[in-house]
Amino acid sequence: MNHLPLIIKREYLTKVRNKSFIVMTFLSPMIMIALVAVVAYLSQLNNNKERTIAILDETEMLSSVFENTENTTYNILEATELKDALELIKDDESYGLLYIANTDSIAEIAKNIKFFSEESPSLTVISGLERKLERRLTDLKLEQDGVDIEQIRASKTNIDIAQESFDGQKSSKIDNLLKLAFGGIAGYLLFMFIIIYGNMIMRSVIEEKTSRIIEVIISSVKPIQLMMGKIIGTSLAGVTQFAIWVVLGGLMFVIVSSIFGIDMA
Repeated sequence: MNHLPLIIKREYLTKVRNKSFIVMTFLSPMIMIALVAVVAYLSQLNNNKERTIAILDETEMLSSVFENTENTTYNILEATELKDALELIKDDESYGLLYIANTDSIAEIAKNIKFFSEESPSLTVISGLERKLERRLTDLKLEQDGVDIEQIRASKTNIDIAQESFDGQKSSKIDNLLKLAFGGIAGYLLFMFIIIYGNMIMRSVIEEKTSRIIEVIISSVKPIQLMMGKIIGTSLAGVTQFAIWVVLGGLMFVIVSSIFGIDMA
Protein backbone atom coordinates (compact mmCIF):
# COMPACT_ATOMS: atom_id res chain seq x y z
CA MET A 1 0.00 0.00 0.00
CA ASN A 2 1.28 3.45 -0.91
CA HIS A 3 1.38 5.55 2.26
CA LEU A 4 3.21 8.49 0.62
CA PRO A 5 0.13 10.81 0.35
CA LEU A 6 -0.67 10.22 4.03
CA ILE A 7 2.90 11.00 5.08
CA ILE A 8 2.92 14.17 2.94
CA LYS A 9 -0.41 15.29 4.42
CA ARG A 10 0.72 14.60 7.98
CA GLU A 11 4.04 16.38 7.51
CA TYR A 12 2.39 19.37 5.82
CA LEU A 13 -0.34 19.80 8.45
CA THR A 14 2.15 19.35 11.28
CA LYS A 15 4.31 22.16 9.90
CA VAL A 16 1.56 24.67 9.02
CA ARG A 17 -0.22 24.18 12.37
CA ASN A 18 2.95 24.76 14.35
CA LYS A 19 2.79 27.98 16.40
CA SER A 20 6.29 29.11 15.42
CA PHE A 21 5.46 28.56 11.74
CA ILE A 22 2.29 30.67 12.00
CA VAL A 23 4.02 33.45 13.94
CA MET A 24 6.99 33.68 11.55
CA THR A 25 4.73 33.47 8.49
CA PHE A 26 2.84 36.61 9.48
CA LEU A 27 5.56 38.40 11.45
CA SER A 28 8.44 38.13 8.95
CA PRO A 29 6.86 40.28 6.17
CA MET A 30 5.85 42.88 8.76
CA ILE A 31 9.42 43.13 10.03
CA MET A 32 10.89 43.30 6.51
CA ILE A 33 8.44 45.95 5.30
CA ALA A 34 8.96 47.95 8.50
CA LEU A 35 12.74 47.94 7.99
CA VAL A 36 12.41 48.96 4.33
CA ALA A 37 9.92 51.69 5.26
CA VAL A 38 12.20 53.12 7.96
CA VAL A 39 15.21 53.18 5.63
CA ALA A 40 13.17 54.73 2.79
CA TYR A 41 11.62 57.32 5.12
CA LEU A 42 14.95 58.37 6.63
CA SER A 43 16.57 58.55 3.18
CA GLN A 44 13.70 60.62 1.81
CA LEU A 45 13.74 62.86 4.89
CA ASN A 46 17.47 63.46 4.45
CA ASN A 47 17.16 64.22 0.72
CA ASN A 48 14.24 66.62 1.23
CA LYS A 49 15.93 68.49 4.07
CA GLU A 50 16.65 72.12 3.24
CA ARG A 51 20.32 73.00 3.61
CA THR A 52 22.61 75.96 3.06
CA ILE A 53 26.17 75.36 1.88
CA ALA A 54 28.72 78.15 2.01
CA ILE A 55 31.22 78.35 -0.87
CA LEU A 56 34.63 79.97 -0.37
CA ASP A 57 36.28 79.95 -3.80
CA GLU A 58 39.68 81.61 -3.67
CA THR A 59 40.24 80.85 -7.37
CA GLU A 60 37.09 82.81 -8.37
CA MET A 61 36.66 80.32 -11.23
CA LEU A 62 34.38 77.64 -9.81
CA SER A 63 31.65 79.36 -7.80
CA SER A 64 29.54 79.93 -10.93
CA VAL A 65 28.70 76.21 -11.19
CA PHE A 66 26.76 76.22 -7.93
CA GLU A 67 23.13 77.04 -8.63
CA ASN A 68 20.43 76.94 -5.98
CA THR A 69 18.00 74.01 -6.04
CA GLU A 70 14.73 73.28 -4.28
CA ASN A 71 16.48 71.90 -1.19
CA THR A 72 19.99 73.35 -1.41
CA THR A 73 21.01 77.01 -1.22
CA TYR A 74 24.59 78.04 -2.00
CA ASN A 75 25.99 81.04 -0.16
CA ILE A 76 28.97 82.42 -2.10
CA LEU A 77 31.50 84.07 0.23
CA GLU A 78 33.74 86.77 -1.19
CA ALA A 79 36.83 88.47 0.24
CA THR A 80 36.73 86.23 3.30
CA GLU A 81 39.49 84.35 5.07
CA LEU A 82 39.02 80.66 5.81
CA LYS A 83 39.10 81.23 9.57
CA ASP A 84 36.38 83.88 9.36
CA ALA A 85 34.31 81.71 7.02
CA LEU A 86 34.38 78.81 9.48
CA GLU A 87 33.19 81.07 12.29
CA LEU A 88 30.47 82.44 10.04
CA ILE A 89 28.94 79.07 9.15
CA LYS A 90 29.00 78.01 12.80
CA ASP A 91 27.01 81.09 13.76
CA ASP A 92 24.37 80.81 11.01
CA GLU A 93 24.11 77.00 11.32
CA SER A 94 24.94 76.28 7.68
CA TYR A 95 25.17 72.67 6.53
CA GLY A 96 28.85 73.08 5.73
CA LEU A 97 31.59 75.06 4.00
CA LEU A 98 33.19 74.10 0.68
CA TYR A 99 36.68 75.57 0.57
CA ILE A 100 38.57 75.82 -2.74
CA ALA A 101 42.17 76.95 -2.28
CA ASN A 102 43.91 79.04 -4.91
CA THR A 103 46.99 77.21 -6.22
CA ASP A 104 49.26 77.35 -9.27
CA SER A 105 47.56 74.75 -11.47
CA ILE A 106 44.22 73.10 -12.06
CA ALA A 107 45.65 69.76 -10.93
CA GLU A 108 46.68 71.32 -7.62
CA ILE A 109 43.31 73.02 -7.22
CA ALA A 110 41.61 69.63 -7.54
CA LYS A 111 43.79 68.29 -4.71
CA ASN A 112 43.09 71.20 -2.37
CA ILE A 113 39.31 71.21 -2.10
CA LYS A 114 37.87 70.60 1.37
CA PHE A 115 34.42 70.39 2.91
CA PHE A 116 34.01 71.50 6.52
CA SER A 117 30.91 70.51 8.51
CA GLU A 118 29.76 69.94 12.07
CA GLU A 119 28.64 66.38 11.33
CA SER A 120 29.56 63.83 8.68
CA PRO A 121 28.02 65.11 5.42
CA SER A 122 25.63 63.09 3.28
CA LEU A 123 27.26 61.00 0.56
CA THR A 124 24.69 62.36 -1.90
CA VAL A 125 25.72 65.96 -1.16
CA ILE A 126 29.45 65.26 -1.48
CA SER A 127 28.96 63.31 -4.72
CA GLY A 128 26.91 66.16 -6.18
CA LEU A 129 29.58 68.73 -5.31
CA GLU A 130 32.31 66.53 -6.78
CA ARG A 131 30.45 66.12 -10.07
CA LYS A 132 29.96 69.88 -10.46
CA LEU A 133 33.62 70.61 -9.71
CA GLU A 134 34.92 67.81 -11.95
CA ARG A 135 32.97 69.06 -14.96
CA ARG A 136 34.09 72.65 -14.45
CA LEU A 137 37.76 71.79 -13.83
CA THR A 138 37.78 69.51 -16.88
CA ASP A 139 36.44 72.34 -19.04
CA LEU A 140 39.04 74.75 -17.65
CA LYS A 141 41.81 72.24 -18.30
CA LEU A 142 40.67 71.77 -21.91
CA GLU A 143 40.48 75.54 -22.44
CA GLN A 144 43.95 75.91 -20.98
CA ASP A 145 45.25 73.32 -23.46
CA GLY A 146 43.62 75.17 -26.36
CA VAL A 147 40.88 72.61 -26.97
CA ASP A 148 37.50 73.75 -28.29
CA ILE A 149 35.04 72.40 -25.71
CA GLU A 150 31.96 73.01 -27.83
CA GLN A 151 33.51 71.10 -30.71
CA ILE A 152 34.19 68.14 -28.42
CA ARG A 153 30.63 68.15 -27.11
CA ALA A 154 29.25 68.40 -30.64
CA SER A 155 31.37 65.45 -31.75
CA LYS A 156 30.00 63.12 -29.07
CA THR A 157 27.71 60.44 -30.48
CA ASN A 158 25.37 58.24 -28.47
CA ILE A 159 25.19 54.60 -29.53
CA ASP A 160 22.26 52.32 -28.71
CA ILE A 161 22.77 48.90 -30.29
CA ALA A 162 19.49 47.14 -31.10
CA GLN A 163 19.38 43.50 -30.01
CA GLU A 164 17.56 40.83 -31.98
CA SER A 165 17.69 37.03 -32.06
CA PHE A 166 18.04 34.90 -35.19
CA ASP A 167 14.30 34.27 -35.00
CA GLY A 168 13.56 37.99 -35.23
CA GLN A 169 12.66 38.41 -31.55
CA LYS A 170 13.76 41.80 -30.27
CA SER A 171 15.24 42.41 -26.83
CA SER A 172 16.90 45.25 -24.94
CA LYS A 173 19.42 45.91 -22.21
CA ILE A 174 16.56 46.21 -19.72
CA ASP A 175 15.43 42.68 -20.57
CA ASN A 176 18.91 41.36 -19.90
CA LEU A 177 19.11 43.25 -16.61
CA LEU A 178 15.72 41.89 -15.55
CA LYS A 179 16.81 38.35 -16.40
CA LEU A 180 20.02 38.83 -14.43
CA ALA A 181 18.15 40.26 -11.44
CA PHE A 182 15.52 37.51 -11.58
CA GLY A 183 18.22 34.83 -11.74
CA GLY A 184 20.06 36.33 -8.78
CA ILE A 185 16.91 36.64 -6.66
CA ALA A 186 15.74 33.14 -7.59
CA GLY A 187 19.15 31.70 -6.72
CA TYR A 188 19.16 33.49 -3.37
CA LEU A 189 15.63 32.30 -2.54
CA LEU A 190 16.53 28.74 -3.52
CA PHE A 191 19.62 28.89 -1.32
CA MET A 192 17.59 30.19 1.65
CA PHE A 193 14.85 27.63 0.96
CA ILE A 194 17.33 24.74 1.13
CA ILE A 195 18.92 26.04 4.34
CA ILE A 196 15.68 26.81 6.20
CA TYR A 197 13.51 23.87 5.16
CA GLY A 198 16.36 21.37 4.97
CA ASN A 199 16.98 22.17 8.62
CA MET A 200 13.26 21.65 9.32
CA ILE A 201 13.39 18.18 7.76
CA MET A 202 16.44 17.30 9.85
CA ARG A 203 14.74 18.45 13.06
CA SER A 204 11.62 16.47 12.17
CA VAL A 205 13.63 13.26 11.73
CA ILE A 206 15.54 13.86 14.98
CA GLU A 207 12.30 14.48 16.94
CA GLU A 208 10.72 11.27 15.69
CA LYS A 209 13.88 9.30 16.34
CA THR A 210 14.18 10.53 19.92
CA SER A 211 10.50 9.78 20.63
CA ARG A 212 10.87 6.26 19.12
CA ILE A 213 7.92 6.93 16.79
CA ILE A 214 10.22 6.19 13.88
CA GLU A 215 10.36 2.50 14.86
CA VAL A 216 6.58 2.19 14.56
CA ILE A 217 6.46 4.15 11.29
CA ILE A 218 9.23 2.17 9.58
CA SER A 219 7.47 -1.08 10.44
CA SER A 220 4.52 -0.04 8.24
CA VAL A 221 6.12 2.10 5.50
CA LYS A 222 9.27 1.99 3.44
CA PRO A 223 12.12 4.32 4.51
CA ILE A 224 12.21 5.88 1.03
CA GLN A 225 8.49 6.71 1.28
CA LEU A 226 9.02 8.25 4.71
CA MET A 227 11.88 10.43 3.52
CA MET A 228 10.07 11.48 0.33
CA GLY A 229 6.96 12.30 2.34
CA LYS A 230 8.93 14.49 4.73
CA ILE A 231 10.73 16.30 1.91
CA ILE A 232 7.58 16.91 -0.15
CA GLY A 233 5.43 17.84 2.86
CA THR A 234 7.99 20.29 4.22
CA SER A 235 8.56 21.73 0.74
CA LEU A 236 4.82 22.33 0.29
CA ALA A 237 4.74 24.06 3.68
CA GLY A 238 7.63 26.24 2.53
CA VAL A 239 5.87 27.10 -0.73
CA THR A 240 2.76 28.01 1.27
CA GLN A 241 4.81 30.24 3.54
CA PHE A 242 6.51 31.98 0.62
CA ALA A 243 3.15 32.54 -1.10
CA ILE A 244 1.73 34.14 2.05
CA TRP A 245 4.86 36.30 2.37
CA VAL A 246 4.48 37.54 -1.21
CA VAL A 247 0.79 38.42 -0.77
CA LEU A 248 1.18 40.03 2.66
CA GLY A 249 4.40 41.79 1.65
CA GLY A 250 2.77 43.30 -1.43
CA LEU A 251 -0.28 44.49 0.52
CA MET A 252 1.78 45.98 3.33
CA PHE A 253 4.15 47.58 0.82
CA VAL A 254 1.24 49.44 -0.78
CA ILE A 255 -0.41 50.33 2.54
CA VAL A 256 2.74 51.66 4.22
CA SER A 257 3.84 53.69 1.18
CA SER A 258 0.37 55.25 0.79
CA ILE A 259 -0.13 56.06 4.49
CA PHE A 260 3.28 57.63 5.08
CA GLY A 261 3.73 59.02 1.58
CA ILE A 262 7.01 57.16 1.16
CA ASP A 263 8.50 56.73 -2.30
CA MET A 264 9.86 53.17 -2.17
CA ALA A 265 11.52 53.42 -5.61
